[in-house]
Amino acid sequence: MPKLTIKQTPIRLGVIGAGSIAQTVHLPNLRKFEGARVEAIADLDTSKAGLVAQKFHIPHFFPDPQHLLAEKNLDAVLILTPTNSHLALTLMALEAGKHVLVERPMARKVTEAQKMVDAAKKADKILMVAMNHRFRPDSMILKNFIEGGELGEIFMVRCGWLKKKGRWSGSDWCFNERISGGGVLMDLGLQMLDLSLWLMDTYTVESIHANRFHETLQLEVEDTIACQIKLNGKKILTLHASWALVAPETQAYAHFWGTKGAAVLNPLRIDKEMHGNLVNVTPQDSISTKELYRSSFKYELRHFIECIRHKRQPVSSGEEAIKVLRIVEKIYKATTRKG
Repeated sequence: MPKLTIKQTPIRLGVIGAGSIAQTVHLPNLRKFEGARVEAIADLDTSKAGLVAQKFHIPHFFPDPQHLLAEKNLDAVLILTPTNSHLALTLMALEAGKHVLVERPMARKVTEAQKMVDAAKKADKILMVAMNHRFRPDSMILKNFIEGGELGEIFMVRCGWLKKKGRWSGSDWCFNERISGGGVLMDLGLQMLDLSLWLMDTYTVESIHANRFHETLQLEVEDTIACQIKLNGKKILTLHASWALVAPETQAYAHFWGTKGAAVLNPLRIDKEMHGNLVNVTPQDSISTKELYRSSFKYELRHFIECIRHKRQPVSSGEEAIKVLRIVEKIYKATTRKG
């Protein structure tokens, strides 16, 4: 007898913000999912919303989010707008009964983020933050190794994202502290900090030493930051981030040292002490680091859709984002401006 398959009803999505990340990342990935369908898009630039809707075969487009959120057939929304709008849009979406995936950073301040989390609990809806590095296949492999105790106790971490000068690829609003909440720490630094602390799993911050630098790009916000964070149990995490490194190439990395082994991300390598010898136990995989990064957005979206369908809490929840944002605020308070 042939096996019967039950076709699932697609999760119906609305997208708020028709900018670069919508056009180059989320909408192309969502087109590949049978389990989700984008029904509407909104942007204050109506002509842009119309063009994006036409390009991606989205049935409806609106000049503002309120019209989109009034659509009763939507299950969830993606908020892909500048950081200063995340609080208001998330509260509106949750009040309208929609699940929310909000781009990083979740908010400019912990107080804003807490209001978003509280509203999600009150509405009994999912609030997920788009921390895509958690969904990289190599990150998930390393997470399993660390959780399984394969590297012993992690006691030292070095992470960073250093873009060489002249390779800035973001939006100008990132340079405006009123909109973004900060500079490179809120952009690249937050991502690497979130990834590293998520992989470590259990931690308590004891002290922070940090410096921020402005002289290379001469911006209102910092273009480079360096910090050292002392965690419980004498663990040390160092973080470096820059939009303006005078260097031949961009670097993104995370190194972990434990009592039984060590690991590196980008590219992934895991070495473990076995019978007195150091053995490379890295799973063999031919996927390039660039493709791993691209695929993380696909897995992130799939996770959001599955959490809605199966009523599960996401790996990158609002509560998780608040933990990291609280540390970011402490770093800023600890910094001494240089330049």
